[in-house]
Amino acid sequence: MSPAATPVTHIEVETIAFSPAVKPPASDKTLFLSGAGARGLEIQGKFVKFTAIGVYLEDEAVPLLAVKWKGKSALELTDSVEFFRDIVTGPFEKFIRVSTILPLTGPQYSEKVSENCVAIWKSLGIYTDAEAKAIDKFLEVFKSQTFPPGSSILFTQLPNGSLAISFSKDGAIPEVENVVIQNKLLSEAVLESIIGKHGVSPETREIMATRLAELFENNSQINGINHTLQAIQRESIMSPATASVSQIEVENIAFPPAAKPPASNKTLFLGGAGDRGLEIQGKFVKFTAIGVYLEDEAVPLLAVKWKGKSGKDLVDSIEFFRDIVTGPFEKCVRVTMILPLTGQQYSEKVTENCVAIWKSLGIYTDAEAKAIDKFLEVFKAETFPPGSSIIFTLLPRGALAISFSKDGEIPEVENELIENKLLAEAVLESIIGKHGVSPAARESLATRLAELII
Repeated sequence: MSPAATPVTHIEVETIAFSPAVKPPASDKTLFLSGAGARGLEIQGKFVKFTAIGVYLEDEAVPLLAVKWKGKSALELTDSVEFFRDIVTGPFEKFIRVSTILPLTGPQYSEKVSENCVAIWKSLGIYTDAEAKAIDKFLEVFKSQTFPPGSSILFTQLPNGSLAISFSKDGAIPEVENVVIQNKLLSEAVLESIIGKHGVSPETREIMATRLAELFENNSQINGINHTLQAIQRESIMSPATASVSQIEVENIAFPPAAKPPASNKTLFLGGAGDRGLEIQGKFVKFTAIGVYLEDEAVPLLAVKWKGKSGKDLVDSIEFFRDIVTGPFEKCVRVTMILPLTGQQYSEKVTENCVAIWKSLGIYTDAEAKAIDKFLEVFKAETFPPGSSIIFTLLPRGALAISFSKDGEIPEVENELIENKLLAEAVLESIIGKHGVSPAARESLATRLAELII
């Protein structure tokens, strides 16, 4: 039995048994049962259960997740959108077994999943021809299927982004999959639809949080991540990362190879830098120079998933930059003026985009509204002449420290600290994300990190 599977037991949901470990189709690994529960609806005052769902994870998930989440209670994990996003996007295998309690047709299942996926992807501007083809293939494989009580839909999710789909009429796990769809967004969406913020099985979500919280306290599992990171460091990089990076100049504005940000006791290395500008009357006008600094720990953590990828591969990957934005390590962003800018011009544009995206995802709460108000207030009276800087320190716990500098120097103390994870991530996402304002900084980051994690 696998190491993580040892302390876990089987779970029964409406007489449907989920074994503590399973070897999925399309995989040569044995995964452990992280949680299981029912999916149902309240009908005329009675909760009617339609399916039983079990979620299995690769052993490696435990130490990888523990780096960020060890010490949190089961209740804290259950309530954390970010925790379940880390499971959904984590670089380890997952397996989902959806077993029917009441009869279900293939189109009933696939059309609902597809509809939700497309709506979210379109709202984020990431619905491309590749996703459209993946959805067509997903709908096609379910088209003629029917699922009487006791039958199962099986999904194997591989770290390379592929989704293997299998069917079982008797509850047994087949050795071979029915189809494999190569699309990372679709693969993640299947699990997100079950355990995400608006997932269909809160019960599965709660049991996963409870079981994983217990596993994080197992020291033998936690030590695994240290061995993994040390091995990667021995094989591929020198530590600290600052030893091998150089400064970058953007329009005569120098970004040194290392910096100690406000609100931090660590020295971060220069991940990349570039300009932000606009095409005006046929000429590219540069407004700001932007440098992105990362904690040394970012290199081995990113290498687990991205080692061996070229700079071009990384530049083109939305997921790579999301891993930087959401990674459990410190980041610092220095935005230095080439042309003058007012605080209101900067803050209003950033917050407008944030609110629009959060509302489309249904994650805009009172906490985000208060964080936005605080963000706007701190910039309200500021002006930034050429050479002055806005400095953001992003701390892993979800805090955003904001500082200002008139002479390009990094101040020791922050002007403001806002405790809001979504806002902290949005600042960096607005620079290096899919629609980020600095493709040059994005390219620089990809090129330099590809060299560090080879």
